Amino acid sequence: MQAAAVPKAPAPPNKTNTQSSAPKPSKVKTTSSRSSRSTMASGSSKVAKHARDNLPVFLRHSPDLQTGEYEKAIVEAIRREEEQLLHEFWEGEDKHALAGTTMALAVVNLTRGVLVVGNVGDSDVLLGEEGGAAGCGMGMEVTRLSTTHKPESDGEKHRVELAGGTVNTESGTARIGALNMSRALGDLRYKNPLNNMTQRAKSGSRSSEGEIPGVNDTPPQRGDFISSEPALNRVNLRDDRRYVLALLSDGVTNVLDDATILNRIVELRQSGFDATRAAQNITEGTTALPGSDNATCVTVFLEGPKVGQS
Repeated sequence: MQAAAVPKAPAPPNKTNTQSSAPKPSKVKTTSSRSSRSTMASGSSKVAKHARDNLPVFLRHSPDLQTGEYEKAIVEAIRREEEQLLHEFWEGEDKHALAGTTMALAVVNLTRGVLVVGNVGDSDVLLGEEGGAAGCGMGMEVTRLSTTHKPESDGEKHRVELAGGTVNTESGTARIGALNMSRALGDLRYKNPLNNMTQRAKSGSRSSEGEIPGVNDTPPQRGDFISSEPALNRVNLRDDRRYVLALLSDGVTNVLDDATILNRIVELRQSGFDATRAAQNITEGTTALPGSDNATCVTVFLEGPKVGQS
């Protein structure tokens, strides 16, 4: 069994990160990588490292992982990660409230032939499937298994508004507060209990100045403006197919389409590249392209019930 996680967080410009994973069956191995740039680089990098270090532990100790309920295991691992971030915030780690990270995660059980992926925010998971053990000249089917969580999407905008928030488009980019995504780990100031605490503090300040009289002193309860709920997807793997799994940050998927990414990885594999070198080639190539603000890639080669080159 294998798990791979990709938290994404800001880092200096022109930095790339690559990871590959190919564990033996019946073992759990987690890899992660992060690269981006932002004005809150140190805080977001801290949250990304926190997720990278803790999510694998939470997954490995999940009873649901052992029973094959991988979706529940992922959800519970993320819940525990958020709980830990909040606990450390109360202990004095302010950056957990001011910064966050997106994430993509995959769990593969090679014995059962099952792949389950989860993502939060705009980190993506791509799966390429080739017919037959050697491809058989049938080409590759490309599937995006992740869901991009952006404030402008109808479902996310509706969720934010139901929580009492607004999506601001004045800058030309849809944002919730300062964020251009609607789901993330961390960023606790946009989540409860901090979200409602901030609202009550603002209301109290206005009341003391005489701006809000009487019954308006108590603001309505707000929900989470930024959610940590993952999008989940399950795929049954066939033992007569070859698969390429790629977990990516938006610095790759914003500048290259899904088919181009996976076809390039397959070409590199056919040229003798292992998964690590293939991921490195993808990140180095995309950071040189306009529109790429980061580049993170995890690659996994699977051949039916066997793990491919690492």
